[in-house]
Amino acid sequence: MRDHSSVSLPLITKPLTCALVAITALGAMSSANAKMLFGDTSITGLYGSDYELVPDETLKVMTLEHASTHTWGGVFFFVDRLQGEENAAGKDFRETYGELAPKYKLAKFDNSFIKQVNLAGQYEFGSNSNGFSQDNYLVGIGADLNIPIDGMKYASASVYHAFNNDTFSDADDQQITLTYGWEKNNFVIDGYVDYSFNNDDKKDSLRINPQIKYNLQETLGIDNRLEVGMEYSYWNNKFGTGVDEHAPSALVKYHF
Repeated sequence: MRDHSSVSLPLITKPLTCALVAITALGAMSSANAKMLFGDTSITGLYGSDYELVPDETLKVMTLEHASTHTWGGVFFFVDRLQGEENAAGKDFRETYGELAPKYKLAKFDNSFIKQVNLAGQYEFGSNSNGFSQDNYLVGIGADLNIPIDGMKYASASVYHAFNNDTFSDADDQQITLTYGWEKNNFVIDGYVDYSFNNDDKKDSLRINPQIKYNLQETLGIDNRLEVGMEYSYWNNKFGTGVDEHAPSALVKYHF
């Protein structure tokens, strides 16, 4: 673990911010051959209960999300706007949380379980009306995987070192992130797994967050994807606090 008594967080996060920007800019400006291979932008509405550390354990969530792959790598970005019931001060609970996760291709492999190795970065930011805030910077190595399952559209695994700055802790830790997406006969299952560990101030934390959806585009005869279904949030030691979460939510997702 990094000793923050001798190195201040701003001195660490400033170059990391530059590194994240540089990863994105490097790909965007690499050459005239750098083109988009896939792009998707969507908006999602969620409504669910049993969320921990929020008043009344009920949340309405609106998410703007973008994912794209390019010849140089890719970008994933989302922003959540969460709204719950009144807190102890009589004010509605509100929270904004987002992530920017660029990746830059380091190596590509044909006919292999590992399709591509990436330099991976991630910036996590957010604050809520309870006074919690966070600005975390993650840097690591990731791999796009070739999973031999019919309908598997993508899968990846990344290992990060996280430079954390939040209300509960500014101690570093490490994080393993898995992402996946499967689709067949208009049924869609996708999501992620995050495991954070080695934080001196918090317990290890595991979050498993799948979405199970059905694409109504063909049924309705519309131009864009419209998915309905549910999201389930399992969170062991939410924010490392020792509180566990088991929260299902109804979901509607529209792709532009």
